[in-house]
Amino acid sequence: MNRKFLSLTAAAVIAGSAFVPLSKANAETAVKSIQNEESAVKESISGKQNEIAKIAENAKQFQSDMEKISAKIRQTNQKISEKTQEVSETKDEVASLNEKMKETQKRIEERNNVLARRARDIQQKGGADSYLNVLLESSSLSDFVSRAQALTTFVQADRAILKAQEKDNKTLNTAKAEVEKKLQKVQSDLAELEELKEANKYQLADQKSLEAALKEQKQAAAAELAKLKDKEASLNAQEKAALAELESKETETAPSATAAKSSAPQESKQDDSASTGTSTGRDDSNGETAAHTQKEKTKSGSRAKHVARVPSFSDDGSASNNGSGTVEKAISAGSALIGHTSYKMGGGRTKSDIANGLFDCSSFVHWAYAQAGVNLGGSGANTDTLAGLGQAVSASHMKRGDLVFFNTYKYNGHVGIYLGGGKFLDCNSSDGVSIDTMSSGYWKQCFNGVVRRVVK
Repeated sequence: MNRKFLSLTAAAVIAGSAFVPLSKANAETAVKSIQNEESAVKESISGKQNEIAKIAENAKQFQSDMEKISAKIRQTNQKISEKTQEVSETKDEVASLNEKMKETQKRIEERNNVLARRARDIQQKGGADSYLNVLLESSSLSDFVSRAQALTTFVQADRAILKAQEKDNKTLNTAKAEVEKKLQKVQSDLAELEELKEANKYQLADQKSLEAALKEQKQAAAAELAKLKDKEASLNAQEKAALAELESKETETAPSATAAKSSAPQESKQDDSASTGTSTGRDDSNGETAAHTQKEKTKSGSRAKHVARVPSFSDDGSASNNGSGTVEKAISAGSALIGHTSYKMGGGRTKSDIANGLFDCSSFVHWAYAQAGVNLGGSGANTDTLAGLGQAVSASHMKRGDLVFFNTYKYNGHVGIYLGGGKFLDCNSSDGVSIDTMSSGYWKQCFNGVVRRVVK
């Protein structure tokens, strides 16, 4: 009975003293957890700083791209100015020619009146025979010579009128042809002027999009870095508090832990060993069961992931679920967004952007084909990655659904889905999702002949 009481007393002492080290263990765990979190935050900060450095590096390229666009805009504006001046000068020339034509026409009409009167006089006097009668009726040789000279003067005057008339008619016809030619040039210049203005519109929109994207990237990265640094500072404070708590616990528990060790009987130690062994056995068993359960979950997750996988491309880059039906689904989905989107460089890669109709050209093409079950790469797809998908096709053999590429602010800077008949569906910096023509105007100039067939 006494022995049993002593054992119970010893156990109670051990049990009572075990509570204090448990608090110490909790403090150690808290410190370790904070330190691990700190390490993760520092790693995130390092990653974000690298990202900011990369953004700064990309900013140089963006700046270079924007300078190229600015140069194009300046060139376009210069051409617009020159072309406007040409049109104005040509119109002035046409007006001057029209005045000259009026004067020429007036002279021709006056001569026609003279010739008409002369013809009437000749007809009234018996026609050409009257000239002969004039000569035959001369009274002397000198009279004959005088009459011959007079008749010669009349004939030469008529010939001069006829020659002048012929010359003016020729001048008039030449002027008319020149006016027609200049008017055609005016029409051509005006059409070119419209194309230049259209190019200017897209170039300015591209420039604004680049600037907005760069600004947004910088602001987002800076905001995230600030949050991470705030979290780091908070964790540092938590770590200091946890370390102070741990030090306090160590100071409090040191004497009681020593007393507990010296007073505990050997038998109790053996009992504790046996108990610990039994507990360990249970823990090991539970560990195996947990591991088995986790393994099964992993397998199950892998199977689910495999089943839910989006259709992928074969080695030649074509979609596994091909056909005209797929192309029509993609075009139908994309066309439904016409008039309901805004262009955002780097947009269309998050649920929020998609829900708000914010796309750039490559994310729009990626999204449209995704609606038809075709995977054109990850959410980070861009014109460079899209230009490497599928099968290369010559521009003379492109068909509905092919991806067509354009050199805008860079090589392959823009992409769209070919519709046929010189039309394509795209999301551009000026109009958002729209149908544009590549058989004339700005897009004809920018089309570089790169065509990729992603669905056979």
